[in-house]
Amino acid sequence: MTLKLKINMNFNDYETSISKLKLKVEQFMEERKWRRFHQPKNLAESICIESAELMELFQWMGNDESYRWAVKPGNRVKVEEELADILIYILSLANILKIDLTSATLRKLEKDREKYPIDEI
Repeated sequence: MTLKLKINMNFNDYETSISKLKLKVEQFMEERKWRRFHQPKNLAESICIESAELMELFQWMGNDESYRWAVKPGNRVKVEEELADILIYILSLANILKIDLTSATLRKLEKDREKYPIDEI
C-alpha cells in the first residue's frame, strides 16, 4: 500500500506566514512527543547534518552542472526535501528558543548592509 501525502495547496511561500509555518512544525513535533529530543545543541547539529546531506547531492559537480542537475524533476524533489529538512530544524530551534525569525533576519540584513555597502561592490 502506498501512502500519498496530502498537500494543502493553500500553503505556499506567498500566502503562508513564518508564524503559521512555525506552528505547523510545532504541531508535528508535539503530536510525536519529540520535544524531549529538541534541545538547542541537538537541533543545531541536525541543521548541520541536513545541510551536509544537501551538499552531498552536489558533491563533485561543477557550478553549471549542479544547476542543470538540480532543475531536473526527480533531482529537484531531492533538493526540496533536504531544504525542507533544514528549514524544519531551523523553525524548531526558533520555536524552542522563542526567536522571531523575521526580526532576526531583518536585523542581520541591516548589519550586513553596513558591513557590505553597495558603493564598495
